[in-house]
Amino acid sequence: MITLIASIFIFSLVILFHEYGHYRAAKSVGIYIQEFAIGMGPVIYKKEKNGTNFSVRILPIGGYIKMEGEDEDIKSSTSFSSKTVGQRAKTIAAGPFMNFVLAIVLFLVTAVFFGVDGNEISYIDELSNEYKAGLRVGDDILKINNNRVYIYEDTYYELMEQQEQYVMTIKRDNEIKTLNVEPNFKNLIGINPYIEDNKYTNIIGNVDTSMPAYKAGIRQGDQIIKINDKEITAWDELSQTINSSESKELTIKVRRNNEILEFLVTPQKQVVPGFNTKIERSIVSAIVSSIYKTIYYIKLMFQFIIMLITGQLGSEGLAGPVGVISMVGETAKLGWKPFLNFAAFISINLGFMNLLPIPALDGSKLLFLLYEGVRKKKIPSEKEGFVHFIGFLFLITIMIMITYKDIAKLIG
Repeated sequence: MITLIASIFIFSLVILFHEYGHYRAAKSVGIYIQEFAIGMGPVIYKKEKNGTNFSVRILPIGGYIKMEGEDEDIKSSTSFSSKTVGQRAKTIAAGPFMNFVLAIVLFLVTAVFFGVDGNEISYIDELSNEYKAGLRVGDDILKINNNRVYIYEDTYYELMEQQEQYVMTIKRDNEIKTLNVEPNFKNLIGINPYIEDNKYTNIIGNVDTSMPAYKAGIRQGDQIIKINDKEITAWDELSQTINSSESKELTIKVRRNNEILEFLVTPQKQVVPGFNTKIERSIVSAIVSSIYKTIYYIKLMFQFIIMLITGQLGSEGLAGPVGVISMVGETAKLGWKPFLNFAAFISINLGFMNLLPIPALDGSKLLFLLYEGVRKKKIPSEKEGFVHFIGFLFLITIMIMITYKDIAKLIG
């Protein structure tokens, strides 16, 4: 029940903001909106206001606004087709834009209520290289090399890029100091634990598609039972065994669907900070954190698409509605902060994917408008409509295939 309610909430929220973006932009340039629908399928609620039918449909997946003249050339002052290229582009782009706005708002809400991991050191491992270099509790990190950092996310991702000695600029008792720091390395294979009853288990919750475990064939849901000759019953044992491997090849046995599988995995050295930072509660840090996370996830989506195109990532990295619903349910169990952060990620995902130049998506419509603006010649509505129809069939086919795999994975 929690999964169902949480899924309906997230899907409805991100779709509502997306379609509302189209709606407000269309109204601002004088386009007549015939219908504003949330969901797909039969209508369960309908209300007419100012000539527009507002409806809620039974399936909380998808939505649309029906604009006069969007799919045909209608010569009227209120039709979509009669507006300038700029006005139509504004109307189309406003949907994805509002998804990014929603993400910022959701990140902001979590930052205001739960705080933001800042850059003031609250704990440091005395065996870490940062401690050896002189970093202490109470220090405020200002820069990594010459790059200014404002929140922990800034610092963390800057540290991930360091493979050799770097300069950390800190503030201590109103005095600026610089520290020469050697990176802390840890052996990782790119897996995170499944959490049950607020405890880490030796079952894999998710797998980083860019890391050795995924490339070797290990997948979400696998239960690690042995590494080399060591029996594994808890996550701590698993983590310590991998970290002490000195990047040597490991033989990892997992249980998958009552079958024992064996994989050869070579851990990858990765930088890991040897400190924690203090939670900040200020409007400035909340705003900076929200914008930073939104931009970061947009960059991540670019990397994801490049990996798909170049073959570095297979179809296993994709998830359809069923897979997303499963992830929503797991996230909802962890509390409001991860749940709202995941909702923000889904909103970014929807906005970004809609901007891809694939027929039937907003990105393709913007591409047609760009062509029209450059060539000063409009493509006939029936031809553009046919291209979008083919694109729609393609997207539905892909969705069915991914959904089938999601269901098979859940049944397994």
